[in-house]
Amino acid sequence: MQEPIILPASLEAVSKFTQGLEKDLQILPIEVRTTFVLAVQELLVNIVQHAYDGMPGRIEFLMKQSASEIVLTVKDYANNAFNVPDTIEAPDPLSLPENGMGMFIIYQSFDEVIYQHVEDGNYWQLTKSLGA
Repeated sequence: MQEPIILPASLEAVSKFTQGLEKDLQILPIEVRTTFVLAVQELLVNIVQHAYDGMPGRIEFLMKQSASEIVLTVKDYANNAFNVPDTIEAPDPLSLPENGMGMFIIYQSFDEVIYQHVEDGNYWQLTKSLGA
């Protein structure tokens, strides 16, 4: 993907997009592909539900892949910023929260996660090393 993909900020669009992403990444080992797509889905759902708070909007998604890594850039134009804690800890499996698992999944699935609230929305850069 060289040009950003523009998605409507809706759960239906996220579902369709992540199904296509799963197919596009068939070359990756299933464990890597599954956690990668799950984390992308979590991020996009968080943007729809929390940044846009269910209001209409758009999400820009750009993926660059090399032999050694995949770098995702995700941008939204929502007014709401994310409150990303300084540390993301594993939740207690005996008392899993109703919310809050998404950020843990995202941070565990990628080798580097950069988030910035910018003037016109939110910017994420997610890097996954492919170990090549």
